[in-house]
Amino acid sequence: MNVESLASFLIYGVLYLLILILWMQIRKYMEQNRTLRSEIISKNRTVRSYEVFMNTLEKQKNQELPEPILVLGNTNSGIELTVLTSLYCGMCKELTDIIGHILFAYEDEVKINILFKTQPVEERNQYLYILHSVFLTHGSQEFMKAMYFWFKHKNLAPWFIDTGYNIEETKTALHQSNQWFAQQGIISTPSIFINGYEFPVEYDKEDLYYYIEGIIENNK
Repeated sequence: MNVESLASFLIYGVLYLLILILWMQIRKYMEQNRTLRSEIISKNRTVRSYEVFMNTLEKQKNQELPEPILVLGNTNSGIELTVLTSLYCGMCKELTDIIGHILFAYEDEVKINILFKTQPVEERNQYLYILHSVFLTHGSQEFMKAMYFWFKHKNLAPWFIDTGYNIEETKTALHQSNQWFAQQGIISTPSIFINGYEFPVEYDKEDLYYYIEGIIENNK
């Protein structure tokens, strides 16, 4: 074999090897993509299955929950979402975003009760009083704006407690609701209830929007 033939053989060999490696990577990607698509389809079927979710939800204990510190959406709605949230909880930021999406799409069709978990250090509860004051003075849209701001900046610099706001009254309400949850052994945040039923642990809280959407659509 002369030099030219050897060079050609090596070049073709390298090209064949590169094509083989490339094809193996493409096939691996296609298999992963197929698996991912199957998982997404399966998840969507579960998420959007109203009957399955409601069956699981209504197996939970129905609770007579404490009075919320504030109510968003339609206060007369028969669909009631109650959340125990905290300003110092990573997942509560995601829940705030979900509540915002629910309000944007279904504000007139769902009642959302908000309860806050207090902190042992009273100084850390001052932000709760500001948020409550904002809600009472400016309404739900400004309250949600302040919530978004808090989880992004960890302060409420643009807002303050309005003159005449009764902090002691709010402290009492917060203490009573927190005491009730502690007595029931419910200490984690966020905790979610739909019409008094605790959100099933089998389901992802991140999919709450779809469950609420399903309930609303099936109650029309």
